[in-house]
Amino acid sequence: MQISNRHIPLLALFFLMVITLPLRITFADEQPIAPVPVELGREVDFDQDVAPILKNNCLACHNSKIKEGSLNLESHVAMLQGGDSGPSIVPGKSEESYLFQVASRQEESFMPPLPNKMNAKKLTGEEVWKLKRWIDLGAPEGKGLTNNTVVWSTMPQSLQPVYALTLFPNESRFAVGRGNRVQVISVTSPQDVSELIDPELPAAHRDYVNAIAVHPNGRLLATAGYRTVKIWQQDAFHILENAHLNEPVAAFSHSIAGTKSAVIGQTGRLFLGTNEGHQILETGIPTAKAVAVNEAGNLVAIATEADVKIMNPASPESTATLTVPSPVTQLAFQQQTVVTTHTDGQIRTWTKTESEPTWQESGVAFKKSDAAIIQFNPVAENQFSALSADGNAVIWDLTNRTAVRGWMVPAETTKLRFTEDLKTAATVDKNGVVRIWDANGKQIQEILRPASTEKAVKDQERALAIAKAQAAYNLNLVKLGETDLKQREEAVQKAEKAIEPAKEELKKVTPPRDEAIAALEEIEKKLAEKSDDAELKKQQEAAQKKRDEAVAKFDENTELLKRAETTLQLEKSALERSKTQNDAKSKQSELSAELVKKIESELKVSQEARDKSTLSAVDLAFEDNQLLRVLTSTGTIESWNAITKQPIDEFQVPEWQSSVGWIPLSGNRYCQIRADGRIEKASLSPQWTMQRRLGPANGELAITESEFVDRITALAFSPDGALLATGGGDPSRDGELKIWNWKEGALARTIPNAHSDSILTLKFSEDGQKLASGSADKFVKVFAVESGEPLASFEGHTEHVLGVDWMADGLTIASASADKSVKIWDVQDGSQKRTITGFGKQVTGLEFIGVTDNLATCCGDKIVRLYQAGNGRNYRNLSGAQNYLNAFDVTEDESLVIAGGHQGVVRIWDGKNGQLLQTLEPK
Repeated sequence: MQISNRHIPLLALFFLMVITLPLRITFADEQPIAPVPVELGREVDFDQDVAPILKNNCLACHNSKIKEGSLNLESHVAMLQGGDSGPSIVPGKSEESYLFQVASRQEESFMPPLPNKMNAKKLTGEEVWKLKRWIDLGAPEGKGLTNNTVVWSTMPQSLQPVYALTLFPNESRFAVGRGNRVQVISVTSPQDVSELIDPELPAAHRDYVNAIAVHPNGRLLATAGYRTVKIWQQDAFHILENAHLNEPVAAFSHSIAGTKSAVIGQTGRLFLGTNEGHQILETGIPTAKAVAVNEAGNLVAIATEADVKIMNPASPESTATLTVPSPVTQLAFQQQTVVTTHTDGQIRTWTKTESEPTWQESGVAFKKSDAAIIQFNPVAENQFSALSADGNAVIWDLTNRTAVRGWMVPAETTKLRFTEDLKTAATVDKNGVVRIWDANGKQIQEILRPASTEKAVKDQERALAIAKAQAAYNLNLVKLGETDLKQREEAVQKAEKAIEPAKEELKKVTPPRDEAIAALEEIEKKLAEKSDDAELKKQQEAAQKKRDEAVAKFDENTELLKRAETTLQLEKSALERSKTQNDAKSKQSELSAELVKKIESELKVSQEARDKSTLSAVDLAFEDNQLLRVLTSTGTIESWNAITKQPIDEFQVPEWQSSVGWIPLSGNRYCQIRADGRIEKASLSPQWTMQRRLGPANGELAITESEFVDRITALAFSPDGALLATGGGDPSRDGELKIWNWKEGALARTIPNAHSDSILTLKFSEDGQKLASGSADKFVKVFAVESGEPLASFEGHTEHVLGVDWMADGLTIASASADKSVKIWDVQDGSQKRTITGFGKQVTGLEFIGVTDNLATCCGDKIVRLYQAGNGRNYRNLSGAQNYLNAFDVTEDESLVIAGGHQGVVRIWDGKNGQLLQTLEPK
């Protein structure tokens, strides 16, 4: 029955896992702490009142693993047993209880000692009273000690520290944990925030969100809290509504704010859509050329060859008619004004007052050219964009009837859309090409190819860069091996040459030895006959000395020969090993070179496929000032960053292949129109839903049945997305490392004894075959994913390892530590290549940037630093943060860096120049 450390916030755990200072300092003026009664409205309870005191101030040094003074306070039995000073509690007698005496500062050694490294504090009078009262009540064992029940408290809204932050693979969004909340935030429009909510909770988790991982497909998230991991999913799109006119579409449009939509068929059947639903009316107006609906939804205008009909959908029988001087091409409502555009390029406005029975043209007509206006859309208050058949693109101020801005686009342009700030425009040509224009009408981008082909090329360019790095490394190993082989061959030759001289020397000393032995034997025979002969004894002594010297010389040379022969054998063995190793290195180098050629060939094919492909766009829309959505004739919806010119993602809706266009609506929704009259309203940014829990199988409150022993503090999806690695553990006792088949919710394997303390960071290698981990035990380790076998262990940090990452080529690992350093490790030989220092506080995270050796770091001293790992050069610092930084991420091209801190503030920097772009306060 153990008291758990599991209610303590993550940063506090970091302190509790550090051993107490060995020197205990007491103070002469230390005064006893008087108990201060607390009005609880109930009796003192061990789980709610006493256990937190012990956890925060005692357990770091008095547990089953670290028993200072032989005292363990983890269980009721252990407390009664006590330590070197006897029982720590005497039930019913607080004044005789050692624990109470030292905690209330009445008896030395005072507990907790001051100072200490784990941030333990001297008890307050209220805490002393709770401890005393509990002992006087008989020290009843709490329920938590019996069944491990967790008593939850509501997390204050003000607690929103960022402990986890990660970019999505397409780098258009990032996920951030703020306290117990998880938010997905748009990079292009940071005000666009999606909140993840567990149906059983008002937030994502009950506890702090300590880790977040994004699946490679960008549509799944894993988030970690106390003894539970949650898997969240967001569909690419969600169909909200279906309708069918049952006839070909003649025209369609939307209201100014995008809350209403109108689609009319060739016989006059009318679809009117709102946020709540839709209705279909029979207008009896055939061959419509254009249609419009006002924001209130109480007026619809329909243009025919000869006139314009205006009606209230609630009473379609009451229809007003506008007689127009030339055929109408487009319609729009500006509040209670009808705007018409014509085949002769004219724009007219029409109004009607309550006192007038008919609509009247207001003011004079105006135009830019004589060409027909083929598209007319609201872009701002009293401002509309007009696209003419001759390529005139104009923004009109309808109040002043003046052209605010205008430029020429290709005459084959069919669609024109603007961002909300009117600084960027996009057009579609008849051949499906999309063009991006700046505020001055300058073309800044041309999108000719589908995003999938661009992404395929980009992915293979990345793979090629990695393969070339690995090939260069393997080729260098071959060259080093060749040098080693040459040295081994020379060593064998040298050893062979040493054999003959050794033999010759041995040959020289053999006869003298034999002669000396024979001479001694001869003298000894004579001495045997004349044992008292003094002269013979002298000769014997001299002969013995000569024999010993000769034998010693012979033995010495024999040993030298043996050594030479042994050396030769060793050198020959080393040569054979070198040859074998070189053969393996050469083979690996050949394979690496072949892989480079293979990827180069595949890249060429992808480039050719890209260059032959066409985008085939039919419509487009800006969702914010950067994110551009493109609808293609194949039913593909593509997303592009109009500023960075990079494809973001794409997905296909097979049913939309016959689309003639769409109506952009408010809330990132779209009303897709097909030529046959089918209409589908869809959300391209649907809500995130929780798919499953890992750990407690039976719901949020069943954490006592969890497969996790404590908090999960690290998460990582494998590169192929099939596996999810989780790291955590029982602080100061063991590191828990599990690999999950997350789709099945099944545990693929547990790696036993991975670390001796909590695992705080995890990262898969680029090929997905290895998993690197960093722990509070100060070690970085590498495991084989398939077998779980340990492959390498890197020792050198003196405090917790808080971050780890692989360089893209898989040959180098970098680690960040609470010891205020970053270390660079050679994965192949286990050596420490470099240590980077100069940090003001703990280095809380790091990331290699793209396929380079550039390295970004996040630090508690409020600074994000960029380094070159190869030489350790600090080439840029990003400042502006106002508090301790816990988590961050960086884009592949270093263009953006995003970091979050202890106060919940998230900041976005331009990674290229260090400029602070956005500051996002928690809400």
